Amino acid sequence: MSLPALARYEATLTGLKRQSRIRELVPHQGVDFTSNDYLGLANAPRLKAAISAAIDRGVPVGAGGSRLLRGNHAEHEALEAEAAAFFGAEKVLYFGSGFAANVALFSSLPQRGDLIVYDALIHASAHDGISMSKAEAVAVPHNDVEAFDLAIRRWREGGGKGRPWIAIESLYSMDGDKAPLGALADLARRHDGFLVIDEAHATGVFGPGGRGIASGLETHGNILVLHTCGKALGVTGALLGLPSTLADYLINRARNFIYSTAPSPLMAAGVREALRMIADEPERRTQLEA
Repeated sequence: MSLPALARYEATLTGLKRQSRIRELVPHQGVDFTSNDYLGLANAPRLKAAISAAIDRGVPVGAGGSRLLRGNHAEHEALEAEAAAFFGAEKVLYFGSGFAANVALFSSLPQRGDLIVYDALIHASAHDGISMSKAEAVAVPHNDVEAFDLAIRRWREGGGKGRPWIAIESLYSMDGDKAPLGALADLARRHDGFLVIDEAHATGVFGPGGRGIASGLETHGNILVLHTCGKALGVTGALLGLPSTLADYLINRARNFIYSTAPSPLMAAGVREALRMIADEPERRTQLEA
């Protein structure tokens, strides 16, 4: 007999089974048409060789602590410097996952008195971060620039004094459509706000050298761009490009950066090689398009 406290969870699972909606973990098999390994880097010999070489030169598997304690490794810093140069960002922070990066960003950077205006189809990780923020938040219809503008103007007319934060994805995986980045960047500039672009499904696949759809925008001081490493890059983690002041603020205020064990230095070495591969091997994108 189960504990009474578990009964409601069992009831939920029973209901999901009746609806044929129960989810289970199964080993992958057959031909891959469903993973996020868009460019086939996850099992690439060159990436394996880079990891092996990193082990040989003494890069540890585990970080041993958070970045603010003993966990900050030279591989993290090398990756962040190379990624900043690659994407054109003022500074890059390496997180353990895109989910963690989005939660850190939205829960920490928008302040009380600010407004977060987010696309209705934005990722669950952004929703979780927004729910933890002290800023006011409002959803707007998908890819509707006028709706973003109207939400900000209404907020200002109602006495809003802070900064607006526009939260979007560059490429929406479930619908396959792209955000009007130019128009939204102009909107953020006109309203003296920030634009947060999640490039999870575009990094490595679109833009010059696989730098993403937002390539060229990361030099703007009011634009933050998230590049996840677990999809086209074939590894794990996430690279958040942003102004140095905001990066330093996250290091000091983002709880899941401060209190989490740092990502594996060995994986940081892998991400460095993956960035080089997407620049060096454009034929992978050509094959994907074909």
